[in-house]
Amino acid sequence: MDYKRANRAYLYMILSTIAFVIIYSGWIIVTGSEISVIMNNAFCELMILIPALIVVLFSGDRLSVMIPFRKIKISSVLFTLLYTVMLYPMSMLANAISMLFVENRVIELSDDILKLPMWQMLPSIGLFGPFVEEVVFRGVMLHSYQRSGRIIGSVLLSSFLFGLMHLNFNQFFYGFLLGIMLALLVEATGSVLPSFIAHATFNSLEVILMYKSSGFLDGAESILKGKDLLSGAILQSIGIYFIIAVIATAIAVCIAYKISEIEGRNEFFAGIPRCRKQGYKLLSVSVVIAVIIAFAYMLYFEFLSRITS
Repeated sequence: MDYKRANRAYLYMILSTIAFVIIYSGWIIVTGSEISVIMNNAFCELMILIPALIVVLFSGDRLSVMIPFRKIKISSVLFTLLYTVMLYPMSMLANAISMLFVENRVIELSDDILKLPMWQMLPSIGLFGPFVEEVVFRGVMLHSYQRSGRIIGSVLLSSFLFGLMHLNFNQFFYGFLLGIMLALLVEATGSVLPSFIAHATFNSLEVILMYKSSGFLDGAESILKGKDLLSGAILQSIGIYFIIAVIATAIAVCIAYKISEIEGRNEFFAGIPRCRKQGYKLLSVSVVIAVIIAFAYMLYFEFLSRITS
């Protein structure tokens, strides 16, 4: 599948997701009832997965080619888990920076999540979500873009679209950065399996921490709603996170290179910066339209949340 088909698939994902949100909002207004957060998450993930799979099937490409779930060695799995831990400081830094401008979306959703037992939320957020998102963004999207020979451009664009797919500025920021790091795992192994392991581990730990620190989240949410969160405290946190994040991310890149050695792809992985074709001509009208729609949606709801809070 070429990059133009991938971009059309992304447009369909954005449109179907927003359509679901509008229909569901109308359902709540008319009936006064809501579906569970698990069902809501499942529908949102399907709005991503189904358009991508339909476009792949109509393109004539085999799913096994577009979504390479090649086995990796046990040592690579262990290094992948260590790699995942090294991503947390970068994620915390990005989250702290975004909170200078927008509200923390995860804290806003925490009440709905914590209403259900952890054993129900872990498969939804920790497994199903990462599986769908890795299949689509590190599988279909990344590999479609790579057919142009533009490795760096493929990593950046697929990661940017991954972050944007969350449709809120808070998760977009750190989703973009995490998308880049997850794509590096795919490049290091030639498989989506390690990026799924990392993504599932990251999300599962987030869920566990949410339940174990529910009292802290309640306090954080009340502070945010009361507008008492001091930017100075966030700036201080950013300074601390920045130093730790730089060191941890550098270690993560070294771990990715070690994984590429184990999987016999170190020459390719190390040669990515020297690839001849490093242009970023992967855009088309459909993806530009999708990005405009997504940002307009995000700006609208950010404005709405500010005037209603």
